[in-house]
Amino acid sequence: MSRVPVELSDYIIDFLYDDPQTLRACASTCHAWAPASRFHLFATVGLNSANSTTAFRRLLASAPDLGLYVHDLAAAKLTHVVTLSGPDEAPEEPEPAQNTLPPILAQCPSLRTLSLSHADLKCFSDIRALAHPAVSSLTLSFCQFTDLADIADLVSSFPSLASLSLSGLTWKDEDRMIAPAPLPKLRSLVLGRDMDSEKLFEWLEGASVHTSLTSLSARCASEHDADLVGAFVKLAGPSLHELALDWSLTGDKTVLLPDSLSLGACPALEHLSLVFPVHFSTHLPWVTSFLATLDPTVASLRSISCEIRLLGNIDSLDWEHLDKILSSDAYSGLEALKLDINVWPGVHKDYAEVEGLVRAHLAAFDKKGIVYVSKA
Repeated sequence: MSRVPVELSDYIIDFLYDDPQTLRACASTCHAWAPASRFHLFATVGLNSANSTTAFRRLLASAPDLGLYVHDLAAAKLTHVVTLSGPDEAPEEPEPAQNTLPPILAQCPSLRTLSLSHADLKCFSDIRALAHPAVSSLTLSFCQFTDLADIADLVSSFPSLASLSLSGLTWKDEDRMIAPAPLPKLRSLVLGRDMDSEKLFEWLEGASVHTSLTSLSARCASEHDADLVGAFVKLAGPSLHELALDWSLTGDKTVLLPDSLSLGACPALEHLSLVFPVHFSTHLPWVTSFLATLDPTVASLRSISCEIRLLGNIDSLDWEHLDKILSSDAYSGLEALKLDINVWPGVHKDYAEVEGLVRAHLAAFDKKGIVYVSKA
């Protein structure tokens, strides 16, 4: 029987990257097919419970070479929950996170992306047990810590870290002093929901995170959020190339721009993204006020993206003022104006009507071919 060259079989298996069932069959067919199949099967690993995390730790203990293939790891719902395996079986006790995550990370030397969500990390006596030398992207969402200093200790445990995303973090205490050591040279920072702690921003500033950032994304749900984010944008502005602002203030009223929010300190900004809702009976002068703060002597901005949740009238935006601002010298380098619109029920206009209104308001730019309107 003729043999298929390994180079050819690997090439064929590469086409099955999104078919785990077939990849598992290939991995068990012969030894020659196993490496290519495992490369795709284990490149991205999702662990959605304490039980699955325990099971994966045991799998790596029995087959350590599998950890070599893992590049992206996401672990969620790491809480101490006892589950029943069957009606007549004894409860299955999952191992706590401090017994599962460190050995898993230790056996994944090629890991680049780590995501921990809805995880109770208070069980760690030393959070630095999660340290990993190769991880460059870290996401922490809705995790619980014993102390705010534990968050700082954890982030500083990744020497190769370039991208950090934080949202919904909680902690019991603020008793320990945060070490004044600078963090790794972050290039990208995402501050999501429920990240309005002044102490957290003090830590980021004290660690000089802002000095190396080229990309910043932040969500504001209140004027207090905006004050904290605005002060940080001012610090990070000189090096920023990308800025994303989610301004999700709720309520039927006129939404004004807080004095703290400005683009004046962002001379190198190339891409700006704005996410906001349009509620019923709401006017949004903050949008044009924010755009008007860009330094007119610097025309570095190349694109503006707006993600709009349309619950009210699209004319809540001051289109006439917007046209005037975008026609100014500050925006002479603009190459793309993108609007992603989610038309909610009750607006009394369908998407096609809304798109027509938007293009009519931006007719001068639409004629240039730089207006892109899409349906969310």
